[in-house]
Amino acid sequence: MPVYNVAPYLRRCVDSLLAQTFGDFEIILVDDGSTDGSAAICDEYNKSCTRVRALHQPNAGVSAARNRGIEAASGEYISFVDADDWVEPDFLKVFAEEVLKRKKASPQPSHEGEKEGGGVDCVVQGYVNHEGRRIQEPYTFYPSAREIGAELNHLEEKRMIGYVWNKVFRLAMIEEHHVRFNPDIPIGEDFLFCMEAVSHCQSMTVLQHVGYNYIFTCCKLYTFAAWNRRLDGFAALLTTMTMLPTKVANSFRAREFKLSLFVLRAAYHERLPRPQRMAYLNKIKGWGKGNEAVHITHYEPSFLALALLVLYVPLNVSDTLLMLLRRFR
Repeated sequence: MPVYNVAPYLRRCVDSLLAQTFGDFEIILVDDGSTDGSAAICDEYNKSCTRVRALHQPNAGVSAARNRGIEAASGEYISFVDADDWVEPDFLKVFAEEVLKRKKASPQPSHEGEKEGGGVDCVVQGYVNHEGRRIQEPYTFYPSAREIGAELNHLEEKRMIGYVWNKVFRLAMIEEHHVRFNPDIPIGEDFLFCMEAVSHCQSMTVLQHVGYNYIFTCCKLYTFAAWNRRLDGFAALLTTMTMLPTKVANSFRAREFKLSLFVLRAAYHERLPRPQRMAYLNKIKGWGKGNEAVHITHYEPSFLALALLVLYVPLNVSDTLLMLLRRFR
């Protein structure tokens, strides 16, 4: 659990974990240089409960804190909980029950260095989002990378894949492929981690159970550079995800193309130098053109106008028009 200036919420989160009906787990609190008393709360739990371990580091961001937690973890499976959220009493129990069920069904080890055989590489469950809506899917077991890849776009559209906190991952699989959060990408880092981790999974279960409560406590404004690194990170990751059928990969690229239009707004609002604007325009033109999954006729008017400019208007002309219209919403 990464902890940074969350004193008003931290006790609720840790107490919800300590109240689990499943008992064989450890809580690793990684204080990321908090200045609001959160560090002292971590130490308090560390001293009063043998199940809790507190680590401290200078502020380095949520990705570095989660990576520190991965390095410190010793369990068979790992989960990531955000300190301002909370979980239901059976959150871990349903994960453990599915793992045991799969171990009985397939007792052979599937990953290098694995102490116990069988199981499942990733288990996903539903959650309550910040609007109070229950996000869940029917119980489904995917017994192969091929079947995971075929359904991954559907699961992402249902908002089941892009978050780390509604999942457990087999730690041996994470370590075997050295899956880590990228500290240089400040937004969408959990989506990239999940996609990379799932791309190495040989099996995965989606549970209908809803056991995680997500709240939205802050709104950060990210720069064009931050969003652009996020887009480049996923573009690079897609090239390695060989388990995705072409149709599924194109659907992900289509979603990224629409996100790139949002990022385009930031580029012009920030009035980036012309070489940077032109390089970005040229890049996203390449992402969108030739992808049959890009259906711009379904875009709302503002995104439709941007898509038409990017895809069908010469770079010099589109740059000039966008500079004139940089106050668009």
